[in-house]
Amino acid sequence: MIQRIQTIYLMLATLVAVLAFFFPIAWFYGTLHTIEFFVYEVVDHVKDNLPVLKTVALLPSIIIAALLILLPLYLIFQYKKLAQQLYWINLVIFLALVQIALQFFFYIPAITKTVSAEPTYSFGVFSPLLIIVFLLLARNGIRKDIRLLKSIDRIR
Repeated sequence: MIQRIQTIYLMLATLVAVLAFFFPIAWFYGTLHTIEFFVYEVVDHVKDNLPVLKTVALLPSIIIAALLILLPLYLIFQYKKLAQQLYWINLVIFLALVQIALQFFFYIPAITKTVSAEPTYSFGVFSPLLIIVFLLLARNGIRKDIRLLKSIDRIR
């Protein structure tokens, strides 16, 4: 039963997670820097400036973003194991919340402090929220399937 509605929601969550790699999270326009902050790198558009954040500092964000792509894709094919699918969806929702916390409580304040400029947010900042919305919709569909299977078992 791969043609369930939650499969569409899981595919949409995966698509949004992939798109997060292509759109910046925020732009920082300072007097000495023009910085574009992605999930995987911080790009300074002014030449000959020292790097604001190294790629090693972004490693947790990169790992979580990769998991936000791979886990919903994996869950599409776990349609026979509804309880396990429900558990993993809750874990992916938690990872998306961790991604949001990393962005707003670690990376953006660090860049703001270094550059002395306020961020201008882009689509990338909203992608974890969209992922959470699609995962919640998928979770509701899985719960409905579980209830349906339990009601059918009662009838037997």
